[in-house]
Amino acid sequence: AVVSTQSTGDAFVETGTELFTEYKTEANDATPDLDEVKVVGVNVAQFTFECCGVDTGSSWWGNRNGAAVFAPGCCSNFDSQTFENSIQAGLTQEKMLITQCPDDGEVFQVGCQEQANALANAFSTVIIIVVAVLIAFEILCLVAACVSKKRDLVA
Repeated sequence: AVVSTQSTGDAFVETGTELFTEYKTEANDATPDLDEVKVVGVNVAQFTFECCGVDTGSSWWGNRNGAAVFAPGCCSNFDSQTFENSIQAGLTQEKMLITQCPDDGEVFQVGCQEQANALANAFSTVIIIVVAVLIAFEILCLVAACVSKKRDLVA
């Protein structure tokens, strides 16, 4: 079966959105119960791609007691090892959603879906150029082989 790039991309976005939504739902529960791998995954993904939330940046996560909250991975100085060690003692709302980054870290303002689209657009140009160069090289090799074969037949 052939899978189109569009459907693969849509499935990726849908899965990511479901995971982020599950994290957000559990983080707003009085006793969060989410697999540690998912918790770390959401935060590491945000830190790696320098994004926050699904589509509206840090505001996607909402508010708690009148203060804006966001996942720790939205911070420019997120430390995955320290975070992983802290959640091993148990998940809490305060660990899953914070109100400010530690040590004057900055909060990423772009949503992860927007960031992924920007990266895909940037790399699509590179991929097109690489494919064009490969095709030109193949044509050049084909012409060289034909010329070489023609010389062998003439001689």
